[in-house]
Amino acid sequence: MIMEYSELVGASRECGKLCQPIASYDGKFIATVSKATALTANAVSQQYKLVIRSSRSLMIKKQLQLPPGFIPKMVKWYKPAAIRLSDEPLDYEIHRIFAANDEGEVRIWDLDGMLDVVSNGIDDLKSVVVVRQISWGSNVPIKNVEWGRSPDEIVVFSDYQVSLAVWSLVGRESVEIYHPKYFTAKGFSFQPDTRHLTILSRPVSEDIISVYGGPLSELETLSTFGLPDFYDAKGFQWSPDGRWIATYDTITNFQVGIYVPLGGLYRVFAMEDIGLGVCDIEWSPAGNLLAVASYDGVIRCLNTWTFTPTVILKHSTSINTKERIIFVEQPVNGKDVHSKYQRVQSYPVCPPKLRSSLTDAPPKTGFSMVEFNNDGTLLATRFDLIPTTLWIWSLRTMAPVAVLVHVRKIKSVEWHPQKPHLLLIICANSQAKDDETYDNYDLADVGNENDCCLYIWNAEWRNPYALSVPRVGTTFTSVTDAKWIRSIVEVDDRGDDHTLDEDSELDLRAKLLICDRGSFTVGYLDDEQEPEDEDTKVQRLIDGVQQQEWAELTTTSYIDDTFAIVDQRRRVIKAV
Repeated sequence: MIMEYSELVGASRECGKLCQPIASYDGKFIATVSKATALTANAVSQQYKLVIRSSRSLMIKKQLQLPPGFIPKMVKWYKPAAIRLSDEPLDYEIHRIFAANDEGEVRIWDLDGMLDVVSNGIDDLKSVVVVRQISWGSNVPIKNVEWGRSPDEIVVFSDYQVSLAVWSLVGRESVEIYHPKYFTAKGFSFQPDTRHLTILSRPVSEDIISVYGGPLSELETLSTFGLPDFYDAKGFQWSPDGRWIATYDTITNFQVGIYVPLGGLYRVFAMEDIGLGVCDIEWSPAGNLLAVASYDGVIRCLNTWTFTPTVILKHSTSINTKERIIFVEQPVNGKDVHSKYQRVQSYPVCPPKLRSSLTDAPPKTGFSMVEFNNDGTLLATRFDLIPTTLWIWSLRTMAPVAVLVHVRKIKSVEWHPQKPHLLLIICANSQAKDDETYDNYDLADVGNENDCCLYIWNAEWRNPYALSVPRVGTTFTSVTDAKWIRSIVEVDDRGDDHTLDEDSELDLRAKLLICDRGSFTVGYLDDEQEPEDEDTKVQRLIDGVQQQEWAELTTTSYIDDTFAIVDQRRRVIKAV
């Protein structure tokens, strides 16, 4: 069996709409939001609680009660920095979590101390830090909350680009920074090594990038530099080694600026002969390439020496290649029967293409997904003009290794955080309404309500694989989200093995947290075992015959045995 599933854990659909289940960074715990009825003197009020479960046994480890009237809109685990100093403790051993509403209240728990106390009841609200952001007033809601430079800081963003507040959980003090341009990762980040807070702001008519450092009580501006040649900067990213800050301009100006941390402009990559500009940028994990995705259907990978294109990846609506790398999803009608991929034999292939017009805003010729795997050897992209198609590129051969054409448009992709050959693909399910129309494709004529929407691509398999999620009653009729869960078997850079469950074979498998609107399950993928149907099995046996034939021809003198090879193939096919 390629996939094994744990028991289903149910929850109310209302809680599922508020916050999806989320796994801790090390994959040890899963947090969910659940309802708790509270009795008051006058009436019965609805309360919520955070339920912390073990990802392996799904047993409840702790229940964290939220006060009446607190509706959690954001729940996030602490995620450690990508780079740490050798004398620091392992960050993934820190298990902190917060819940925030949209009225300025954030509640933070340190579970490492709490889980040491044996208790089967509800937490009594001790060991919790409460932050209330009230300086903005009741008319300015909270838009986002993120962890700060360390587990002892959080960053609270207001709506309307008014301000952001950096809170210390130790000193219960805060510092406000005004006019942040974005409340997502496009507009704020941390230097990977020193963890300096970096903000993109627009206080007047020009975009500004500011770098802040020092303790919170003495937070100071280390560098501030404007972007005078940019009309409207759409985001920035630190390079993984902390040497560069890359930012890109609006759609009408094809320009990428490379800055040093102190604010000096190092390079400008611009193209004037292209009508539209850059839609996204992404650094490779090693920091040796910067992928620049533009609205002309091309991704240009810049090297970090001259910041000129080293790799150019062109996407087309008509795919013609000599390699048999295109796989098309074939939906199978019937209850609880998943789809399968079929390798295309004839070319060219024209995937479903969106019907676009000059009034589309933004244009449908950009890229909404540009994702490197964790060792930087593979790149997954989705060209928005053909949104059902996923391109997987090898940065070693500078060519696609697979092109996957699906029945419905791709919602998201995620590489496994520890296994670079595994890719999770999530497509819109058949019950989701798709208002987009296609030139060469009728969405109503394909699929049914039981179509699978989770897919696994493994670089070591011959074919991708469509997952069949078990359905019990009315649960899992529509998968809403899925995420990889990190293995709890870790080896740090000192060579220490931090194995928490050495006797469990399941701990070595790739794990998936799969969510429905009101329940979730954990799937264990046996990525060492290649799933086979009859067509794949026949192809594998034929490939074996061809390899044996080639070995014989290279070690012996040439003999015309074409008919013998054909007969051998027929015997193999007949035997299957």
